[in-house]
Amino acid sequence: MDRRLKIITIALSMVYVASIGRFIYYGAADFVYGAKLGLQAGIKMAETGEAPSWATIGTFFLSLKPENGLRTFPTSMRNQLDRKPMNAEIERMVVEISEVKNRQPGETIATFFFTSFLSCFALFILALVPLQTFRVLRSVSKDKIFDPTNIRKLRSIGYALLAFYIANLVVNFFHYRIATQVVQVDGYSLQFDWGNITLVLLGFVVLMFAEVLKVSVQLKEEQALTV
Repeated sequence: MDRRLKIITIALSMVYVASIGRFIYYGAADFVYGAKLGLQAGIKMAETGEAPSWATIGTFFLSLKPENGLRTFPTSMRNQLDRKPMNAEIERMVVEISEVKNRQPGETIATFFFTSFLSCFALFILALVPLQTFRVLRSVSKDKIFDPTNIRKLRSIGYALLAFYIANLVVNFFHYRIATQVVQVDGYSLQFDWGNITLVLLGFVVLMFAEVLKVSVQLKEEQALTV
């Protein structure tokens, strides 16, 4: 097997594993937090007999931009080392708001179930891509680089990464729409979060690699017929 191709394949797999590991790291914190809120709501309902309201609490992942432009540092805070004041610019913030009253419960419920469905879809992709990646690496390690099945596996990986990004984009849209109704940060305007663009780049790279492999397989087959 070509040594350079093996190195590139391993490096691509490491980049993917690092990207997924980062997502799992932050996703695990969100899952634990959501489970905690659900447990607290269940305990409260058992004690009081009142069903929890969908519109009483909200956690929002905000993407912020200073109202006066970038690098205007609208936030004042104190340096904990020397206790001197300093200015800051916050690009991302996670806020928890209790007693949210001015959003529509129906919209919140619909958003909850839709985003839950997309989250399950994202988990399916997270399970699919490592499996297909392992299969491709196993074929490469056995010198089966030009196996036509590798083309289908690479395509499934590329399309899965793009689908994962789109699903995340849709979830961000719903969260952004609700956040603009209930959250306002002094000195900042809320921005739509476009997610991790690296996934798009990685997805197209994998698809391009699949097409290159397809052409290579066709040339190899034509060469074999000519001989």
